[in-house]
Amino acid sequence: MNRLKTFLKWRWIRFLMIWNHAPIRAQGGILALIPIIAVVISFIYAFYGNRNREFIEYDIQRRFHLVRQYNDLLNLMLDAETGERGFLLTERDEYLEPYRIAVEKIPSAISGLRETINQELGEKPRVERLEKLDKVEQLVNEQLKSLKLSQDFVKQNRDREALYNHLKNGKNLMDAIRLNLGEMQAHDGDLLKEKIDEINDIRRRDYIFVFVALLIGLIMRLISFYLFDRGIVRRINRLTENVGSLIKGEPFNNPTPKKDDAIGLLEQEIVKIGKQNNLDTKSD
Repeated sequence: MNRLKTFLKWRWIRFLMIWNHAPIRAQGGILALIPIIAVVISFIYAFYGNRNREFIEYDIQRRFHLVRQYNDLLNLMLDAETGERGFLLTERDEYLEPYRIAVEKIPSAISGLRETINQELGEKPRVERLEKLDKVEQLVNEQLKSLKLSQDFVKQNRDREALYNHLKNGKNLMDAIRLNLGEMQAHDGDLLKEKIDEINDIRRRDYIFVFVALLIGLIMRLISFYLFDRGIVRRINRLTENVGSLIKGEPFNNPTPKKDDAIGLLEQEIVKIGKQNNLDTKSD
């Protein structure tokens, strides 16, 4: 720890020595550059954070939509099954209305799911979901055929035991559809939760960075003020003291400046005038 303190102290002294010997133009440029750097860093981080947040928010909306589409497809299958069950119980065609509506909407529901899944950025997860959707679509088509066949069993007055076995097979298909859609929905639900947690983390980081940026800005301003005081203000004060000594005809208390910038040249000229005046005084 002591070594570290000594090292940092030596580095700071070294920096101040370099700073004191730097031309005033370079010092002014550095002092102007310090706050600009802080602003640029803040802008870059804010821009990156906003872009990242926009992407995550879009993905969250897409996954919300995907979860709703899973529910819509499952509800359509339940409507089709409900209509078919009503017809089997009553043998009246009006009870098939939910079935007919569902049969019309199911293809577009599956197409909508496929379109949303195709928006997945990663190729591997996209392919895996499409394969699962193909399996669900196959089960849905088999179940719709089974429901239609159940109606034919009633219209043809087929054996009740045969109808029961057929319905049992339809129940197994429906259970498989529920299972596969449930797994897909649960998976996307978990991913949705992760994205929501991620965007909440980004918001917390943004608040922290606002505070850090403010702190950095204040520190930069303090450093700029300190360097300005050590580099420019002290030199102007020294120049003022030399001018005062020149007016009073007193010797200069400050060493001869060695910098060749604007203030340094002015200081050197004043020292030369002072020395010349002293020579003239001695001659008199």
